[in-house]
Amino acid sequence: MHCQVIFCVVLFLLNCAQNRNIPMTNQPLTISAKCKGNESCAYSGQNLFVQIAITNRGSLTVGFPLAFRQKTGPSIRLVDKRTKADAYLKTNLADHELRNEFTEILPGQSAILEWVITAVELEQFGRPVDVTAECTLMAEIKVDSRLVEFKGADILRIVSKVPK
Repeated sequence: MHCQVIFCVVLFLLNCAQNRNIPMTNQPLTISAKCKGNESCAYSGQNLFVQIAITNRGSLTVGFPLAFRQKTGPSIRLVDKRTKADAYLKTNLADHELRNEFTEILPGQSAILEWVITAVELEQFGRPVDVTAECTLMAEIKVDSRLVEFKGADILRIVSKVPK
C-alpha cells in the first residue's frame, strides 16, 4: 500500500513537471504587430510607429484594459541580430484605476494599441539597424464576467532601409 501511494505521488509530480511549459492555447485574444504605414518595417533613421492589434478569436465578448495599456505601453524587447545583445524598452507608469476600465472587443473584432519605438532605441546597437522587436502584452482581461490572465506576443523584424 505504501509503495502504491509513493508511486501515485511520483506519477502526479512527473505529470505536473511535464505540463508546466505547455503554452495556454485557450486564450480568447491574439496579438499581431505591424509597422504603421511601413509594411516591411524598413528603418529610415526616424521613429518607428507600431500598431498592435488585439483580436478576439473567441465566441464571447472580451474586456481588455486598453486605456491602461495605451498609457503603459507594451513590453518590447529589442534583440540585435548581429551581436544577439538585447534591451527591454522603458514602459510608463499609469493610473491603476485604468486597469478596471475595459474596452469591449466583440468576437472577430480587434482593438488597436499604438506605440512608438524611437530612433535612439533602435540605434542603440549601432547602424545599420537589424533587430527583432518582441512585443508582448499582459493584462487581466474580462471574459464572461470573470477576470482571466492574458499574455500575447508577436515579433517584428526591423532592418535599415537600403539606399537607392
